[in-house]
Amino acid sequence: MRLSLMRGIDYFVGVPLCFVLSLVMRTVEALRVARRPVGPRNVLFIELSEMGSTIVASAAIRTVQEREHGGHHGFVIFGKNAPSLRLLGLFEEEAICTIRDDSLVHMAADLIGFIRFCRAHRFDVVVDLELFSRVSSILSLVSGARTRVGFDNYQGEGLYRGDHLTHRVHYNPYHHMAQNFMALIDVMSDDGGTVPMPKRAIPVPVLPVRVGTEPEAYRYVQDAVERCVPIAGGRMVVVNHDAGSLLPIRSWPVDRFIELIHRLLAFDPKLVVVLMGISESAASARRITEAVGDPRCGNFVGCTRSLVDVIQLFHQSDLLITNDSGPAHFASLTPIPSITLFGPETPVLYGPLGPRAVHLYAGLACSPCLSALNHRNSPCTDNVCLQAIDVDQVFEHARRLLEASPPRPRA
Repeated sequence: MRLSLMRGIDYFVGVPLCFVLSLVMRTVEALRVARRPVGPRNVLFIELSEMGSTIVASAAIRTVQEREHGGHHGFVIFGKNAPSLRLLGLFEEEAICTIRDDSLVHMAADLIGFIRFCRAHRFDVVVDLELFSRVSSILSLVSGARTRVGFDNYQGEGLYRGDHLTHRVHYNPYHHMAQNFMALIDVMSDDGGTVPMPKRAIPVPVLPVRVGTEPEAYRYVQDAVERCVPIAGGRMVVVNHDAGSLLPIRSWPVDRFIELIHRLLAFDPKLVVVLMGISESAASARRITEAVGDPRCGNFVGCTRSLVDVIQLFHQSDLLITNDSGPAHFASLTPIPSITLFGPETPVLYGPLGPRAVHLYAGLACSPCLSALNHRNSPCTDNVCLQAIDVDQVFEHARRLLEASPPRPRA
């Protein structure tokens, strides 16, 4: 479904439905006999729409799995984003419930499947990792879990999605999302009476997951790259130049990438640049390679078969330069250093974690304009915030990161 249609459904259908379901839930819980599970609890996580956020939330998920060891843990996610969850290896396949979002009919059918999934696993706790999504709120309500943890806007206007949370966590836009996710986990065992929650300092966690090499995929990527661009023992820089069609204002101008690649190739006569991306990025990738006009700049767009291949590409590369998008977070699962270009969103919240991750951000007065408060629906049509990041800035960081370590082995 189109993003605008999904936003419309979330608001015009989600708000009244959340209100009705909240009233029903209050009535049901007033009639229930209070009970607390003995031993480890069964915990369900909900994170539907962001592949990168699944990686950022991995520390919070692992904390629950260690704390509630012996309990059953499940995850519900949109089917198109499930590969990012499987990549982390935190859940068995039978513990993952996927929902299709390509049509209302499919979504309704999968909602029935979700209810069956929840009844089969009898979840005690649901942790809603989404930021003010009514769809995830409805899923947490119908899950049957007695403890429901999620973000709350407290006295803020708008963003209504029901009044059903037993543990309402203050969403803090001044803290990294990894900290916000850890705050959800931090309050799970509280009595729910503190307002707002939690009243504790939470440090930025270290990502608990690293994804290693996979022999078949590694060899496939290596052979495919060598067909794309000649590599003679030098360094390889991966460039993710297109942030995607859903939020195109997150893309740095193509002309800047062309100039940057010229600078990189002139800096090191053995260096090669590989353009990555999904098939919809093919046209802009051709424009870049034609403008660069150097065989050491190769178009690898559409050549990866899966996220596993993307990870193997990063394992073979010396640097990633990317717009603010999923690959920036996938790179944090590997040793590759990265440079991420921010503008419409802020690295304060979504900067990839890791000691070798560089975030460039101009900090204009209008930026960030995409946030949870507007469901990432900005009126901006001219991303001056990204245009304010010049080629010199990116190149100097790239040069420093490349010179700081020897070329990575690719055999």
